[in-house]
Order: sequence, then C-alpha cells, then structure tokens
Amino acid sequence: MYRIAVLAVLLAGCTPTPPAPDKPVAAPVIQAENPEWAKIAEEAMKGRPVEEQQRMLEAERHYQLGLAWFNKGDFDKAKVEAQLAVQTWTEHIPARRLLDDVNEIIVGGPTRLRGIGDQELQVARVSVDQARLEIENHLLRGKRFLDAQLYPSALREFESAEFKIRNLPYDVKSMNDLLPGLKELKARAKSSLKD
Repeated sequence: MYRIAVLAVLLAGCTPTPPAPDKPVAAPVIQAENPEWAKIAEEAMKGRPVEEQQRMLEAERHYQLGLAWFNKGDFDKAKVEAQLAVQTWTEHIPARRLLDDVNEIIVGGPTRLRGIGDQELQVARVSVDQARLEIENHLLRGKRFLDAQLYPSALREFESAEFKIRNLPYDVKSMNDLLPGLKELKARAKSSLKD
C-alpha cells in the first residue's frame, strides 16, 4: 500500500501540465536613469520583434552585472555574466569588450592600460584625421566650384585646404603630397578670376 501511495504521488507530480493558451508576449519595460536615455532605448528597440527586444534587455542586464563584478574585482563572475550577455545578444559590443578585458586579466596578458602619453597620442590622431577630412572636403568643394565657374568660391576653398595642410600638428606625407596639385588648382582659379 505504501508503494502504491508513493507511486501515485510521484506520478501526480510528473504529469505534464496542459499547455498554456497562446498569449501575446508583452513588450519589455524599459527602465532608464533619465528620460533622455529612455528615449534613446526606445528608438533602439523600434522595429524589432518583442522576443528580440527581450533578448537585448536580458543581455544588457547580464552586461551590467558583469560590469559590477568586474569593478568589484571578481573576474570569474564578471566573465560568466559577460559570456551570458554575448550568448544572449551577440551584437552587444560593450559585453564583448568586457569579456576581452576579463580574459586578458585572467590569462595574464596585456591589460591595455593606457600609458602616460597615450591620451595625447589619441587626441593627435583624431585631430589629424579630422583635418584630413576637412582638407578633402575643401578640395572637393573647390573642384566643384571651379567646374561651375564660381572662381572666388573655388579659390577660397583651395586656400583653406592649403592653410590646413600647412598647419597640421604633425607632418603628414599624404597631405603634403597634395600641395603641388593644390597650387595648380589655385593658379587655375586665379587666372580664371582675372579673365
């Protein structure tokens, strides 16, 4: 009798529950520290299926937990959370970076800590890249003005490009190589202006 009672209890606990009727999945609730971040999060979620939005939020939750463990110095737990974030949403770039940082610390590889001059070097690179883009834009606009026979505007663009090339914080060969062609374009704009 005891065996039958135990068997009945076990079978009662193991019976499958009837499937729940299909309910629409509720959209995830976005919690942000201020309205501006809430708006940014809502914009990022637009046009995505609800399941995908939930995965993204779950990945963000794991990332935040991993970051908290990383900041506390518990790198093993940080690695687990970062891995869960990447597995949940493979496009979560900050979680990938955190996982790289944790792996470097655990393995004992380079920590990618910045040196004393690294910040200044990064600022110089960005300023040179920005100047290069501005110079290329001046040249492009100058050529367009020259083709449209707007010679004063073309001359102004070419002079701006030359000024920026000569005043770069560092000597950049690719920009200095533009100077001979730029002088020809300036001369062409000046001669057309006189006519």
